[in-house]
Amino acid sequence: MASEENESKMDVDGVEKNNIADDNFSDDEAPSTVDDKKVVIGGNGQMDDTALLKIGVRPTPKPVPKEKRITTPYMTKYEKARILGTRALQIAMNAPVLVDIEGETDPLQIARKELAQKKIPLIVRRYLPDNSYEDWSVEELIID
Repeated sequence: MASEENESKMDVDGVEKNNIADDNFSDDEAPSTVDDKKVVIGGNGQMDDTALLKIGVRPTPKPVPKEKRITTPYMTKYEKARILGTRALQIAMNAPVLVDIEGETDPLQIARKELAQKKIPLIVRRYLPDNSYEDWSVEELIID
């Protein structure tokens, strides 16, 4: 009976579970976990930014006001591709069309017409290295 208590137990999925009470840790030495990752905190117990990044916790990005934007007002080819693809998918899923379609049935062609007329109701979010972001509406961006 005692040997059965010392053996590992299996959970419903057949994965081995160890009971922390079976380990030889005192309460103050028990390993702490964050998202099933073992975390060892040393020093004064305060976690700095590098310690937070190591365990996967990141500070919340902050928005940049419109008057202090630093990125280009030109839409990149990658933003254009994503905007057209997203809007074409919305149109294919019966979202309201915001331009005169003139008999057009292809969602991508309709999305291109909406982009040319700057009628697409989407926002482009550009993340910056200083943990901030800029939001640009499609109407504000210059399209080549």
